[in-house]
Amino acid sequence: MGWIRTMSHESATGKTKKVYDRILKERGHLANIFIAQGLEPEVLEDHLDLYVHLMISPGPLSREEREMIAVVVSAANRSAYGAIHHSEALETVEKDQDALYKLLKEYTTKHESPRNKALLAYAAKLTLDPKAITKEDIKDLKEVGLKDEEILRANLIASYFNFSNRIALGLGVELEVGKARTYNY
Repeated sequence: MGWIRTMSHESATGKTKKVYDRILKERGHLANIFIAQGLEPEVLEDHLDLYVHLMISPGPLSREEREMIAVVVSAANRSAYGAIHHSEALETVEKDQDALYKLLKEYTTKHESPRNKALLAYAAKLTLDPKAITKEDIKDLKEVGLKDEEILRANLIASYFNFSNRIALGLGVELEVGKARTYNY
């Protein structure tokens, strides 16, 4: 599962059990990224709330845009855990099994929508070289029609996935197999 002691759903008690039960109820499965944080149930609960707010609750970016950012950031971080989970989520929310292929193809060609290309370039740059972000990057986002609220949400999602990817990478969180990766999106 990972490189530190964890608690399975079956062995969890107290606050950890409560949070695990919530995840199972809301998501259908208990992802290893959450199990890895079970020793800190208060932090895990805050993490879950942030994830739900940024990725699932209504907001200024479409669900597809949010998942595309998650995939690009995870791929830039070389986090197979995040890239695979969120490419599957992207395919689910777009109802298209080729969604990841299309994202990668469009991201690397001139045919991508200017809005998506700018969003994904910003997320990748924020991940790979955050100190290099300048006012010009924000201007580029605005020039393709993004509003300040959308830019903020893109920044928050990219920042969140940098955080989450580092949890997975730093603790050796392993990808679930088969049906254990089937979530309610």
